[in-house]
Amino acid sequence: MREVVAVVVGLGLAYYLATLMAVTFKLFLARRRSSVEDDCFLPPISILKPVSGIEGNLYQNLLSFVNQNYPDYEIIIGVQSRTDSAIELVKKIQREFPDKRIKCVVSERVLGYNPKVSNLYGMFPAAENDFMVISDSNVLVGPDYLRENVKYFRDGRVGLVTNLIRGVGGQSLGSIFENLHLNSFVIGNVSLLDMAEKEIVVGKSIFFRKSQFDSLGGIWELRNYLAEDYLMGMMYKNSGYRVIVSPQTVVTTNYSWDFSRFLNRHTRWAQLRWNLNKPAYIGELLVNFPLWSLVFAAISGFSYEASFVTAFCWGAKISGDALMNAALSTGLGIGQCLAAPLKDIVIAFTWPVPLINRKTKWRGNPVRITHNTLLLPTND
Repeated sequence: MREVVAVVVGLGLAYYLATLMAVTFKLFLARRRSSVEDDCFLPPISILKPVSGIEGNLYQNLLSFVNQNYPDYEIIIGVQSRTDSAIELVKKIQREFPDKRIKCVVSERVLGYNPKVSNLYGMFPAAENDFMVISDSNVLVGPDYLRENVKYFRDGRVGLVTNLIRGVGGQSLGSIFENLHLNSFVIGNVSLLDMAEKEIVVGKSIFFRKSQFDSLGGIWELRNYLAEDYLMGMMYKNSGYRVIVSPQTVVTTNYSWDFSRFLNRHTRWAQLRWNLNKPAYIGELLVNFPLWSLVFAAISGFSYEASFVTAFCWGAKISGDALMNAALSTGLGIGQCLAAPLKDIVIAFTWPVPLINRKTKWRGNPVRITHNTLLLPTND
Protein backbone atom coordinates (compact mmCIF):
# COMPACT_ATOMS: atom_id res chain seq x y z
CA MET A 1 0.00 0.00 0.00
CA ARG A 2 2.80 2.40 0.88
CA GLU A 3 4.51 1.79 -2.46
CA VAL A 4 1.27 2.30 -4.40
CA VAL A 5 0.62 5.64 -2.70
CA ALA A 6 4.24 6.68 -3.37
CA VAL A 7 3.71 6.01 -7.09
CA VAL A 8 0.46 8.03 -7.03
CA VAL A 9 2.30 10.92 -5.37
CA GLY A 10 5.01 10.81 -8.03
CA LEU A 11 2.53 10.70 -10.90
CA GLY A 12 0.52 13.56 -9.41
CA LEU A 13 3.62 15.71 -9.04
CA ALA A 14 4.66 14.93 -12.63
CA TYR A 15 1.20 15.87 -13.88
CA TYR A 16 1.33 19.16 -11.98
CA LEU A 17 4.69 19.99 -13.53
CA ALA A 18 3.21 19.22 -16.94
CA THR A 19 0.40 21.74 -16.32
CA LEU A 20 2.98 24.36 -15.34
CA MET A 21 4.83 23.74 -18.59
CA ALA A 22 1.58 23.92 -20.58
CA VAL A 23 0.64 27.29 -19.09
CA THR A 24 4.17 28.60 -19.70
CA PHE A 25 3.87 27.54 -23.34
CA LYS A 26 0.49 29.23 -23.76
CA LEU A 27 1.76 32.46 -22.19
CA PHE A 28 4.79 32.34 -24.49
CA LEU A 29 2.42 32.08 -27.44
CA ALA A 30 0.47 35.04 -26.12
CA ARG A 31 3.59 37.22 -26.01
CA ARG A 32 4.82 35.97 -29.37
CA ARG A 33 1.56 36.29 -31.28
CA SER A 34 0.03 39.27 -29.51
CA SER A 35 -0.33 42.05 -32.05
CA VAL A 36 -2.95 44.51 -33.21
CA GLU A 37 -1.52 45.30 -36.63
CA ASP A 38 -3.95 43.00 -38.47
CA ASP A 39 -6.53 45.59 -39.58
CA CYS A 40 -7.80 43.70 -42.62
CA PHE A 41 -10.25 41.50 -40.67
CA LEU A 42 -12.35 43.53 -38.23
CA PRO A 43 -15.97 42.40 -38.57
CA PRO A 44 -18.65 44.14 -36.47
CA ILE A 45 -19.19 42.32 -33.17
CA SER A 46 -22.04 42.08 -30.68
CA ILE A 47 -20.91 41.59 -27.06
CA LEU A 48 -23.46 39.78 -24.88
CA LYS A 49 -23.18 40.32 -21.12
CA PRO A 50 -25.73 38.35 -19.06
CA VAL A 51 -26.00 40.05 -15.66
CA SER A 52 -27.82 39.38 -12.40
CA GLY A 53 -27.57 42.21 -9.88
CA ILE A 54 -24.58 44.38 -9.05
CA GLU A 55 -21.78 42.25 -7.75
CA GLY A 56 -18.15 43.00 -7.05
CA ASN A 57 -16.37 44.87 -9.79
CA LEU A 58 -19.27 45.06 -12.26
CA TYR A 59 -18.85 48.73 -13.19
CA GLN A 60 -15.12 48.38 -13.99
CA ASN A 61 -15.76 45.09 -15.78
CA LEU A 62 -18.35 46.65 -18.06
CA LEU A 63 -16.12 49.66 -18.72
CA SER A 64 -13.37 47.35 -19.97
CA PHE A 65 -15.76 46.25 -22.74
CA VAL A 66 -16.93 49.79 -23.45
CA ASN A 67 -13.35 50.94 -24.00
CA GLN A 68 -12.29 48.51 -26.70
CA ASN A 69 -9.74 49.37 -29.35
CA TYR A 70 -12.07 48.21 -32.09
CA PRO A 71 -13.94 50.09 -34.82
CA ASP A 72 -17.42 48.53 -34.79
CA TYR A 73 -19.04 46.81 -31.84
CA GLU A 74 -22.11 46.96 -29.64
CA ILE A 75 -22.70 45.87 -26.05
CA ILE A 76 -25.92 44.14 -25.02
CA ILE A 77 -26.46 43.73 -21.28
CA GLY A 78 -29.19 41.31 -20.33
CA VAL A 79 -31.13 41.00 -17.07
CA GLN A 80 -34.05 38.77 -16.14
CA SER A 81 -36.06 41.17 -13.99
CA ARG A 82 -37.29 44.73 -14.41
CA THR A 83 -36.26 45.38 -10.81
CA ASP A 84 -32.67 44.16 -11.27
CA SER A 85 -30.29 46.64 -9.63
CA ALA A 86 -27.92 46.39 -12.60
CA ILE A 87 -30.35 48.34 -14.81
CA GLU A 88 -29.53 51.65 -13.11
CA LEU A 89 -25.82 50.95 -13.50
CA VAL A 90 -26.30 50.31 -17.21
CA LYS A 91 -28.20 53.61 -17.55
CA LYS A 92 -25.31 55.36 -15.81
CA ILE A 93 -22.81 53.92 -18.30
CA GLN A 94 -25.10 54.86 -21.21
CA ARG A 95 -25.12 58.46 -19.99
CA GLU A 96 -21.34 58.47 -19.58
CA PHE A 97 -20.74 57.07 -23.07
CA PRO A 98 -23.50 58.41 -25.35
CA ASP A 99 -21.38 57.66 -28.42
CA LYS A 100 -21.23 53.95 -27.65
CA ARG A 101 -23.92 51.45 -28.64
CA ILE A 102 -25.00 50.01 -25.30
CA LYS A 103 -28.34 48.25 -24.93
CA CYS A 104 -30.11 46.85 -21.90
CA VAL A 105 -32.45 43.93 -22.55
CA VAL A 106 -34.94 42.71 -19.95
CA SER A 107 -36.15 39.18 -20.63
CA GLU A 108 -38.22 37.52 -17.92
CA ARG A 109 -39.00 34.40 -19.93
CA VAL A 110 -37.75 31.17 -18.37
CA LEU A 111 -36.78 28.57 -20.97
CA GLY A 112 -35.46 25.84 -18.72
CA TYR A 113 -33.30 25.24 -15.68
CA ASN A 114 -30.23 27.18 -16.82
CA PRO A 115 -30.92 30.88 -16.04
CA LYS A 116 -27.91 32.11 -18.02
CA VAL A 117 -29.23 30.43 -21.16
CA SER A 118 -32.67 31.99 -20.62
CA ASN A 119 -31.02 35.38 -20.29
CA LEU A 120 -28.96 34.88 -23.47
CA TYR A 121 -31.99 33.69 -25.42
CA GLY A 122 -33.68 37.01 -24.69
CA MET A 123 -30.57 38.95 -25.73
CA PHE A 124 -29.90 37.27 -29.08
CA PRO A 125 -32.69 39.06 -31.05
CA ALA A 126 -31.30 42.46 -29.98
CA ALA A 127 -27.91 41.74 -31.54
CA GLU A 128 -27.29 43.42 -34.90
CA ASN A 129 -24.14 41.49 -35.84
CA ASP A 130 -23.41 37.90 -36.78
CA PHE A 131 -20.12 37.77 -34.88
CA MET A 132 -20.85 37.52 -31.17
CA VAL A 133 -19.07 37.31 -27.84
CA ILE A 134 -20.60 35.85 -24.69
CA SER A 135 -18.84 37.08 -21.55
CA ASP A 136 -19.82 36.70 -17.90
CA SER A 137 -20.48 39.72 -15.71
CA ASN A 138 -17.38 39.22 -13.54
CA VAL A 139 -14.96 39.31 -16.49
CA LEU A 140 -12.55 42.19 -17.13
CA VAL A 141 -10.57 42.43 -20.38
CA GLY A 142 -7.82 44.49 -21.99
CA PRO A 143 -8.47 47.12 -24.68
CA ASP A 144 -7.35 44.78 -27.51
CA TYR A 145 -9.53 41.88 -26.39
CA LEU A 146 -11.75 41.94 -29.49
CA ARG A 147 -8.90 42.39 -31.96
CA GLU A 148 -6.76 39.65 -30.45
CA ASN A 149 -9.50 37.03 -30.54
CA VAL A 150 -11.54 37.72 -33.64
CA LYS A 151 -8.47 37.30 -35.87
CA TYR A 152 -8.68 33.50 -35.52
CA PHE A 153 -11.84 33.54 -37.64
CA ARG A 154 -9.80 34.43 -40.71
CA ASP A 155 -9.49 30.64 -40.86
CA GLY A 156 -12.88 29.47 -42.08
CA ARG A 157 -12.46 26.19 -40.23
CA VAL A 158 -12.58 27.98 -36.86
CA GLY A 159 -16.02 27.91 -35.31
CA LEU A 160 -15.43 29.06 -31.75
CA VAL A 161 -12.74 30.84 -29.73
CA THR A 162 -12.50 30.81 -25.95
CA ASN A 163 -9.93 32.27 -23.53
CA LEU A 164 -7.75 31.30 -20.61
CA ILE A 165 -8.90 32.72 -17.27
CA ARG A 166 -6.92 34.23 -14.42
CA GLY A 167 -8.42 35.19 -11.06
CA VAL A 168 -7.48 38.38 -9.25
CA GLY A 169 -8.43 39.89 -5.91
CA GLY A 170 -8.55 37.78 -2.78
CA GLN A 171 -9.55 39.66 0.34
CA SER A 172 -11.09 36.63 2.05
CA LEU A 173 -10.28 32.94 2.43
CA GLY A 174 -13.00 31.93 -0.04
CA SER A 175 -11.72 34.38 -2.67
CA ILE A 176 -8.10 33.33 -2.18
CA PHE A 177 -9.07 29.67 -2.58
CA GLU A 178 -11.13 30.49 -5.69
CA ASN A 179 -8.31 32.42 -7.35
CA LEU A 180 -5.70 29.82 -6.45
CA HIS A 181 -7.90 27.17 -8.06
CA LEU A 182 -8.47 29.23 -11.21
CA ASN A 183 -4.78 30.10 -11.51
CA SER A 184 -3.53 26.57 -11.03
CA PHE A 185 -6.00 23.72 -11.53
CA VAL A 186 -8.28 25.37 -14.10
CA ILE A 187 -5.76 27.23 -16.27
CA GLY A 188 -3.29 24.37 -15.98
CA ASN A 189 -5.72 21.69 -17.11
CA VAL A 190 -7.25 23.82 -19.87
CA SER A 191 -3.75 24.57 -21.21
CA LEU A 192 -2.61 20.95 -21.01
CA LEU A 193 -5.75 19.61 -22.67
CA ASP A 194 -5.39 22.25 -25.38
CA MET A 195 -1.89 20.97 -26.14
CA ALA A 196 -3.39 17.47 -26.39
CA GLU A 197 -6.05 18.86 -28.81
CA LYS A 198 -8.81 18.22 -26.27
CA GLU A 199 -9.95 21.84 -26.06
CA ILE A 200 -12.36 22.81 -23.29
CA VAL A 201 -14.67 25.80 -23.72
CA VAL A 202 -15.10 27.99 -20.64
CA GLY A 203 -18.11 30.32 -20.58
CA LYS A 204 -16.26 33.36 -19.30
CA SER A 205 -15.39 34.27 -22.90
CA ILE A 206 -16.77 32.72 -26.11
CA PHE A 207 -16.46 34.12 -29.66
CA PHE A 208 -18.66 32.64 -32.40
CA ARG A 209 -20.95 33.39 -35.35
CA LYS A 210 -24.66 33.40 -34.53
CA SER A 211 -25.72 32.08 -37.94
CA GLN A 212 -23.31 29.17 -37.61
CA PHE A 213 -24.37 28.44 -34.04
CA ASP A 214 -28.05 28.48 -35.03
CA SER A 215 -27.33 25.95 -37.77
CA LEU A 216 -25.94 23.60 -35.09
CA GLY A 217 -29.03 23.87 -32.92
CA GLY A 218 -28.50 27.21 -31.23
CA ILE A 219 -28.86 28.37 -27.66
CA TRP A 220 -32.27 26.70 -27.27
CA GLU A 221 -30.65 23.26 -27.19
CA LEU A 222 -28.70 24.20 -24.05
CA ARG A 223 -31.56 25.51 -21.91
CA ASN A 224 -31.63 22.57 -19.49
CA TYR A 225 -27.90 21.87 -19.14
CA LEU A 226 -25.58 23.06 -16.39
CA ALA A 227 -22.41 22.93 -18.55
CA GLU A 228 -23.79 24.99 -21.43
CA ASP A 229 -20.34 26.34 -22.33
CA TYR A 230 -18.67 22.93 -22.55
CA LEU A 231 -21.55 21.50 -24.57
CA MET A 232 -21.53 24.49 -26.91
CA GLY A 233 -17.91 23.68 -27.65
CA MET A 234 -18.83 20.04 -28.28
CA MET A 235 -21.54 21.11 -30.74
CA TYR A 236 -18.85 22.80 -32.82
CA LYS A 237 -16.24 20.06 -32.50
CA ASN A 238 -18.72 17.31 -33.36
CA SER A 239 -19.65 19.26 -36.48
CA GLY A 240 -16.06 19.42 -37.66
CA TYR A 241 -15.23 23.00 -36.69
CA ARG A 242 -12.05 23.98 -34.90
CA VAL A 243 -12.25 25.25 -31.33
CA ILE A 244 -9.43 27.62 -30.35
CA VAL A 245 -8.23 28.28 -26.80
CA SER A 246 -6.72 31.74 -27.15
CA PRO A 247 -3.58 32.40 -25.07
CA GLN A 248 -4.96 35.87 -24.28
CA THR A 249 -6.18 35.73 -20.69
CA VAL A 250 -9.32 37.35 -19.37
CA VAL A 251 -9.61 38.41 -15.75
CA THR A 252 -12.29 37.29 -13.32
CA THR A 253 -12.44 39.38 -10.17
CA ASN A 254 -13.15 37.61 -6.89
CA TYR A 255 -12.65 39.83 -3.87
CA SER A 256 -14.76 38.89 -0.88
CA TRP A 257 -16.19 35.40 -1.27
CA ASP A 258 -16.93 33.66 2.00
CA PHE A 259 -15.78 30.08 2.44
CA SER A 260 -19.29 28.63 2.04
CA ARG A 261 -19.64 30.24 -1.39
CA PHE A 262 -16.38 28.66 -2.52
CA LEU A 263 -17.49 25.29 -1.16
CA ASN A 264 -20.95 25.47 -2.76
CA ARG A 265 -19.51 26.47 -6.12
CA HIS A 266 -17.02 23.64 -6.25
CA THR A 267 -19.50 21.09 -4.99
CA ARG A 268 -21.63 21.99 -8.01
CA TRP A 269 -18.57 21.98 -10.28
CA ALA A 270 -17.71 18.51 -8.97
CA GLN A 271 -21.16 17.28 -9.94
CA LEU A 272 -20.74 18.91 -13.34
CA ARG A 273 -17.40 17.26 -14.11
CA TRP A 274 -18.50 13.84 -12.85
CA ASN A 275 -21.48 13.86 -15.20
CA LEU A 276 -19.38 14.99 -18.17
CA ASN A 277 -16.40 12.65 -17.90
CA LYS A 278 -16.20 10.10 -15.09
CA PRO A 279 -12.70 8.71 -15.90
CA ALA A 280 -11.25 12.23 -16.00
CA TYR A 281 -12.97 13.05 -12.73
CA ILE A 282 -11.42 9.99 -11.06
CA GLY A 283 -8.08 11.14 -12.46
CA GLU A 284 -8.49 14.50 -10.71
CA LEU A 285 -8.37 12.78 -7.35
CA LEU A 286 -5.37 10.67 -8.29
CA VAL A 287 -3.26 13.69 -9.32
CA ASN A 288 -4.03 15.62 -6.12
CA PHE A 289 -0.48 15.08 -4.89
CA PRO A 290 -0.66 17.37 -1.81
CA LEU A 291 -3.43 15.08 -0.52
CA TRP A 292 -1.64 11.82 -1.35
CA SER A 293 1.66 13.03 0.07
CA LEU A 294 -0.16 13.58 3.37
CA VAL A 295 -1.70 10.10 3.11
CA PHE A 296 1.78 8.71 2.42
CA ALA A 297 3.14 10.34 5.55
CA ALA A 298 0.23 9.04 7.64
CA ILE A 299 0.53 5.41 6.53
CA SER A 300 4.31 5.64 7.09
CA GLY A 301 3.80 6.70 10.68
CA PHE A 302 5.05 10.23 9.89
CA SER A 303 8.59 8.97 9.65
CA TYR A 304 11.33 11.42 8.82
CA GLU A 305 11.57 10.24 5.21
CA ALA A 306 7.82 10.29 4.65
CA SER A 307 7.43 13.70 6.27
CA PHE A 308 10.20 15.01 4.02
CA VAL A 309 8.26 13.77 0.98
CA THR A 310 5.16 15.63 2.19
CA ALA A 311 7.12 18.80 2.87
CA PHE A 312 8.77 18.59 -0.54
CA CYS A 313 5.44 18.12 -2.32
CA TRP A 314 3.75 20.94 -0.44
CA GLY A 315 6.75 23.16 -1.09
CA ALA A 316 6.59 22.31 -4.80
CA LYS A 317 2.88 23.15 -4.88
CA ILE A 318 3.38 26.48 -3.11
CA SER A 319 6.35 27.42 -5.27
CA GLY A 320 4.68 26.35 -8.50
CA ASP A 321 1.50 28.26 -7.72
CA ALA A 322 3.52 31.33 -6.72
CA LEU A 323 5.42 31.24 -10.02
CA MET A 324 2.18 30.71 -11.94
CA ASN A 325 0.51 33.68 -10.26
CA ALA A 326 3.57 35.85 -10.83
CA ALA A 327 3.61 34.94 -14.54
CA LEU A 328 -0.11 35.71 -14.77
CA SER A 329 0.24 38.98 -12.82
CA THR A 330 -2.70 38.09 -10.56
CA GLY A 331 -1.46 39.94 -7.50
CA LEU A 332 -1.44 36.77 -5.39
CA GLY A 333 1.93 36.50 -3.66
CA ILE A 334 3.74 33.80 -1.77
CA GLY A 335 1.68 34.57 1.34
CA GLN A 336 -1.60 33.64 -0.34
CA CYS A 337 0.02 30.71 -2.15
CA LEU A 338 0.90 29.15 1.21
CA ALA A 339 -2.76 28.16 1.27
CA ALA A 340 -2.52 26.22 -2.02
CA PRO A 341 -2.01 22.73 -0.51
CA LEU A 342 -4.79 23.37 1.98
CA LYS A 343 -7.08 24.40 -0.86
CA ASP A 344 -6.33 21.11 -2.62
CA ILE A 345 -7.20 19.20 0.55
CA VAL A 346 -10.53 21.05 0.75
CA ILE A 347 -11.23 20.28 -2.91
CA ALA A 348 -10.54 16.60 -2.16
CA PHE A 349 -13.30 16.66 0.47
CA THR A 350 -15.79 17.84 -2.17
CA TRP A 351 -14.73 15.07 -4.56
CA PRO A 352 -17.11 12.32 -3.24
CA VAL A 353 -20.19 14.57 -3.37
CA PRO A 354 -21.39 13.63 -6.90
CA LEU A 355 -21.00 9.95 -6.06
CA ILE A 356 -23.53 10.20 -3.24
CA ASN A 357 -25.66 13.19 -4.20
CA ARG A 358 -26.90 14.23 -7.65
CA LYS A 359 -29.02 17.11 -6.38
CA THR A 360 -28.14 20.75 -6.03
CA LYS A 361 -29.67 24.21 -5.82
CA TRP A 362 -28.98 26.73 -8.55
CA ARG A 363 -30.21 30.24 -7.84
CA GLY A 364 -32.70 28.79 -5.40
CA ASN A 365 -34.05 26.11 -7.75
CA PRO A 366 -33.68 22.48 -6.61
CA VAL A 367 -32.48 20.35 -9.52
CA ARG A 368 -30.96 16.95 -10.18
CA ILE A 369 -27.83 16.72 -12.37
CA THR A 370 -27.79 13.82 -14.81
CA HIS A 371 -25.74 12.68 -17.83
CA ASN A 372 -23.96 15.50 -19.67
CA THR A 373 -25.23 17.80 -16.87
CA LEU A 374 -28.86 17.66 -18.02
CA LEU A 375 -30.90 19.29 -15.24
CA LEU A 376 -34.13 17.69 -14.08
CA PRO A 377 -36.60 18.90 -11.47
CA THR A 378 -36.60 17.51 -7.97
CA ASN A 379 -39.04 18.09 -5.14
CA ASP A 380 -36.37 17.86 -2.43
